[in-house]
Amino acid sequence: MNSQDNQDNELQRWERELKEREHQIRLREIEAEINQPPLHQTQKHQPPESSVKRWYGKLLSVGKFLAVVVAVVVAFKVAVSLAYVVIVGAVAWVAYKIFLERDRAKR
Repeated sequence: MNSQDNQDNELQRWERELKEREHQIRLREIEAEINQPPLHQTQKHQPPESSVKRWYGKLLSVGKFLAVVVAVVVAFKVAVSLAYVVIVGAVAWVAYKIFLERDRAKR
């Protein structure tokens, strides 16, 4: 029985040592997390823009927008005019086919 008690005592001692090592490792990990310096997002300092630069940027943006609007209006007008010419041409061609070509074929 003495041998069995020794083995049990030895196993319990190993268990305690293992738990103590695990406990020490975990404490070191927690301490490392605590002592780690906090990381903050940083950015380069940008001096404030002057009001003239801001107004120039806004004016440039408005100018670009107006240029796009004018280009769209002009493109629309050209498309409408082209469509008008195509429609008038198609009607004239159909009228020619119906009225004038038939007369020439009879002669």
